[in-house]
Amino acid sequence: MEKMLQRMAEQLAAYDEASLLTLWDKYTQEVERFQPTKRWEESVIILCLLQAVRWKNQLFNYKWMEQRSTDIDSGLQEGQGGADGSGQNLSEPREEERVKTRGRVVSFPSREKG
Repeated sequence: MEKMLQRMAEQLAAYDEASLLTLWDKYTQEVERFQPTKRWEESVIILCLLQAVRWKNQLFNYKWMEQRSTDIDSGLQEGQGGADGSGQNLSEPREEERVKTRGRVVSFPSREKG
């Protein structure tokens, strides 16, 4: 079973997030329309896999920036500024250039009313 999961992870990782997320709306709609069928269960799993890829990429980007920030801070402490003398790493966007994007939260109604 573990080998099968590893193969699935390798296959999913081979796709880019944008390609996978073109399916996001389709499976969100299928999951929102509950039907006690095998197809609905598979749609839930597919939506979870899509979310897992998205979460993995967000975590990767966060950790990457965290590591770069630590590396940059270490370089500044050692007296190494950016190539333009400002202390800003030229390959890293300035704070005002960063665009924050927000994820979409899919909510499902609670069983309990009221």
